[in-house]
Amino acid sequence: MTETGPEEAAHAHARALIAGDFGAAVRAMTPDALAKAMQVGNMSWTVTGYELTPQGQDGDDYLFSIAYQTDLGPLSLRYRLRDIGGEWKVVDIERSA
Repeated sequence: MTETGPEEAAHAHARALIAGDFGAAVRAMTPDALAKAMQVGNMSWTVTGYELTPQGQDGDDYLFSIAYQTDLGPLSLRYRLRDIGGEWKVVDIERSA
């Protein structure tokens, strides 16, 4: 991804899911984040829209809430992004209430 900041990277990840560009979505995540994404199901649902809300910073990490609209109903997730080697990567994903 060529984004310059964490919020742009989070938006690009969500847009990749909507576009069905799972290659781009996977490249934007660490292996641990990908494993967690598969557990919460957001890799298999058809995403039709999203709303991203910045949640602040925790050390070097940036936190975001993303409310996805999917073919199976809403899916709310919390993302943690970190600059890894000059690229913003999703390093953690968890389902939120």
